[in-house]
Amino acid sequence: MAQFGIATLEINTVLFVIGILAAIGAVSIALVRQVLYYSRRAHITRITEQNRELHRKQEELTKTYREGQEAVRHSEIERKTATTQLADAQRRLKAAKEDNYVIIHEVNEPSGSRRLFTVPMTLGSTLTLGQNVVKDHKFRTVRHFIDVWADNPDDANRIVRVSFPSESGFVLSKAAPATQTALAAE
Repeated sequence: MAQFGIATLEINTVLFVIGILAAIGAVSIALVRQVLYYSRRAHITRITEQNRELHRKQEELTKTYREGQEAVRHSEIERKTATTQLADAQRRLKAAKEDNYVIIHEVNEPSGSRRLFTVPMTLGSTLTLGQNVVKDHKFRTVRHFIDVWADNPDDANRIVRVSFPSESGFVLSKAAPATQTALAAE
């Protein structure tokens, strides 16, 4: 019997060791499964966040593209308008050249003691209008006069020189009362 007890003890010990190893294996499998579950979940979260970021970037690029397209359309409309205005101006210039027009520029308004003065003006070969530089323009052949309302000839000269600076290509004469200039022009 003692042998039977030792054999049973050895079998129980072997079974105990196998049970422990099986339990360790089961716990290991459960841990591996949990690690895989959480790593997949983290990967899915990362991919979802990347998708959101890519979607946001795509929306920004789409918005930028649409704004660019709208700017191109607007520029095309402006270009067509400018082309139409240029053609109209060229047509008018041709007619003006043929008719030998006189262009009168008006400055100030009549009020109080102001009197009307006239300043003859010629245009240089290069004009600066704002930020635009115009070279050898066709308005040079047209006669120009500036009618300015001022208190005296010196005030008229000052107002005209501010409005039509010589640095921009305007060549101004002295201001004279309008009646004298009208008689001299006829």
